[in-house]
Amino acid sequence: MKLGTRLTFLIALIIVVVLSGYGYFHISSRRDILIRKMKIEVKSMGQTLGVSLEKLSRLKDAGYIQDIIDAVEEYEKTLGVVVYHKERDLVFLSRSLRDGQEPYLELIKRTIREDSPVEEFGLYNKKPIFSYTFPFKNRKGKNIGGVSILQDTSSLEEEIERAKGSIFITIVILIGGTVGLVLAVTRRWITLPISQLMMAIKNLARGHLGVHVDLKKGSEFFELAQAFNQMAVDLKEAQERIIQQVEKKLELERSLRQSEKLATIGQLASGLAHEIGTPLHIIGGRAEWMKKKVEDKETVIRNLDLIIQQTGKITKNIEQLLGFVRKKNPEQVPVHVKNLLESTVDFLEAQIQKQRVSVKKDFQENLPPTLGDPDQLQQVFLNVILNAIQAMPQGGSLFLSAAQKWVSKKGLENGQRPYVEVSVQDTGIGMEKEVLEEIFTPFFTTKHQRRGTGLGLTVSQGIVQDHEGWIEVESEVGKGSLFKIYLPSLASNALKDDTETARNGSKED
Repeated sequence: MKLGTRLTFLIALIIVVVLSGYGYFHISSRRDILIRKMKIEVKSMGQTLGVSLEKLSRLKDAGYIQDIIDAVEEYEKTLGVVVYHKERDLVFLSRSLRDGQEPYLELIKRTIREDSPVEEFGLYNKKPIFSYTFPFKNRKGKNIGGVSILQDTSSLEEEIERAKGSIFITIVILIGGTVGLVLAVTRRWITLPISQLMMAIKNLARGHLGVHVDLKKGSEFFELAQAFNQMAVDLKEAQERIIQQVEKKLELERSLRQSEKLATIGQLASGLAHEIGTPLHIIGGRAEWMKKKVEDKETVIRNLDLIIQQTGKITKNIEQLLGFVRKKNPEQVPVHVKNLLESTVDFLEAQIQKQRVSVKKDFQENLPPTLGDPDQLQQVFLNVILNAIQAMPQGGSLFLSAAQKWVSKKGLENGQRPYVEVSVQDTGIGMEKEVLEEIFTPFFTTKHQRRGTGLGLTVSQGIVQDHEGWIEVESEVGKGSLFKIYLPSLASNALKDDTETARNGSKED
């Protein structure tokens, strides 16, 4: 329920309670006034009748007394009159009571004994009445009789009911008018401003920082709207500053990665020179040989084929080098890790042969791709594999593997997720625990200053993290190191069972 509705309901409830209380007390006071007025009339009538009876020393003229009673009864609200003479035990009744019993005779006798008037409400022949009973005296002051006047209160109750209806209608009109007014006021001054602010907040949450709330002056909501507008302006300015800072940071990271890439190319220079130099020597030698055998067409054709082959090899090496060095914007495309690892190994073939390293590969069939930038991921694989090769100066074995794994990493909200696990393991010199803790620290290196910048693994870790993955390292001095690179797999959850089945089948074999 909205604030304006709740406020309207609360105010309406208060109004209903207040006006209902007012109506109740008004009706009660009106009833009291009417009853007091009726009592005054009855008492005045009784006092007049009592004075007339007290002046009679004897009740010889019964007709006179009856005339007085009949005169009192003519008053439209008077139901009847009962007069009792104690000494002569005579009872006088008005015409309306002659056919019935005298229900108030005992009450008259009691008032004579107690010398005190009595007021009572009751029923007579199923009619609501008010009775006023009092004694009358002789000239000596002795109680010689009593009178009971019965007043019909039906008209009183009808008047009270009419008052109730009138007050009820008045209260309903007041409540309806007041609630309508309150509803209109709350809608104009509370509900609409709150709705505008809520809509502005939702737009702000969606990223529309140019939102502006325009409210009329003179209320707290105007001040709140002003504060909100200022907050939106501050957020927009902060967003622009953050975007600028992020762009600068991204540009710095791209420059850093490009610098590290160039440094890696520097390390590969000798191997690449060998890869290019050997085909050039072959081409030069075959050209000299062709000069001597110009007339031998078959020999010339065979040498030309060899020259073309070696030229293609040189072109391929140069294209790989230029493709790796060339600075490109990051991409987000499906990347087949197996193909990327194969091309990286081809790229490092000279280093592998020079270091006398044997390469063993184990790639899962139908390995699903990962989403990312192939150039950046090749830089990661190149750094890690090159480090592994350089960690085996006396030669050794390099193990490369790639498979899909379901991993439940700390911090993941959805439990296990499919990842492509790339393992690079060497049989090199290994690393001590202290070195292992610092390998991802910028500018930390165990290589000679001319061979390492101390940024290779730092840049690689940043690239992998940008791809929502991570790197794990295990190493032991004298036994080698194992790098595990985890990248999110594009495989669906339906492939989980197939992966588990294939893994179990491999274990059984």
